[in-house]
Amino acid sequence: MPGWKRNIEEDGFEDKFDMVYHENLDRVYRYVVSIIHHDTIAEDIAAEVFFTVWKKRETLLQYDNVVGLLYKISRDLSMNYLKSLANDRRKKEEFFHYYFGLGMANDEHILREKQFSALEQAIEQLPERCREVVRMKFLLGKSLKEIAAELHISVNTVQNHLTRGKFMIRELIQSDESLLILAAFIPGFL
Repeated sequence: MPGWKRNIEEDGFEDKFDMVYHENLDRVYRYVVSIIHHDTIAEDIAAEVFFTVWKKRETLLQYDNVVGLLYKISRDLSMNYLKSLANDRRKKEEFFHYYFGLGMANDEHILREKQFSALEQAIEQLPERCREVVRMKFLLGKSLKEIAAELHISVNTVQNHLTRGKFMIRELIQSDESLLILAAFIPGFL
């Protein structure tokens, strides 16, 4: 995009940002999808690319090739996502191997099953929508945005249901120390 530097200085950043955003959003989105192969996450990363551009708008005056910059930011954010995904998978595998692995003594395995069952019973006592949100987040591992999209509610409402659900479950399981310990190992739960 020739003249990017000159045009920003003359016309103001907001107008040029709008132009760059509308001309390149689809291109950035397709590029991110080609890296991560997930449409919903690609939308989030594409939005993050333009948010990054907006946050660093003062330093953009030094770039003549904004499309190249968009691709670089897209690639970096996509790679960060893939690295975090790999780390999350590794941590989940370690968790399940440790708690439900073959090396676990039979009575320990039975105890874990009972703890998980007690947690399920506590979740069952939640109001319907709250229960649904808690299951989607902590048992299915869905993001707040995915939950909001599936249930046709706002991300803030999802967060409110999670906060309420975690509070209610804490109240229900405080008397059961073993369940409290298990809940502590569910990422983000307590």
